Amino acid sequence: MGKMKLPGLTIPRNQIMKQLVITIVGKDQPGIVEALSAVVADHDGNWQSSSMSNLAGQFAGIIEVAVADDRREALAVAMGALPGLRVHSVVGDVSTEVCGVPLAELEIVGVNHPGIVRRLTEVLKDKGVNLLQFASWCELAPSSGEELFRAVAEFELPSTVDLEGLKADLEVLSEDLAVDIELGLEDED
Repeated sequence: MGKMKLPGLTIPRNQIMKQLVITIVGKDQPGIVEALSAVVADHDGNWQSSSMSNLAGQFAGIIEVAVADDRREALAVAMGALPGLRVHSVVGDVSTEVCGVPLAELEIVGVNHPGIVRRLTEVLKDKGVNLLQFASWCELAPSSGEELFRAVAEFELPSTVDLEGLKADLEVLSEDLAVDIELGLEDED
């Protein structure tokens, strides 16, 4: 009594779980995600969320794992022992999760050139915006073959953010960088 039993997993009831945020970088090859998931399972962890990409032939990933506090360090050590990967782990702070704060999304697209991310994130920081997710990539324009830069971002929009000022600054930035920027709010259709 006192333990739930699932196939291959034993979770003591009332066990305090910690969030572990793990970053991984290494030469991309088949089996990396399977090896990572095996380490998580071997330490009775629960894979919460992740984002992984192949960037210039390198595997780059970030994982959030819930794991019993007494298994956290062993899981981090086992991840770090995986061959050919550079791994870094930190304990998450669940108190920073979004709760009741409206969210906004932003999409930017334009001909690729240096400085787009820098200028965009300067505007967001200056307005007090906290990015929750940010993804960017380049692709060829279908008609011209020019390299296009695309990015999407999700961020908190607390009441302290001057929404009209943010919109105005994004319009100016759009003109300065010759890119299209669309801002969508959580409650907009």
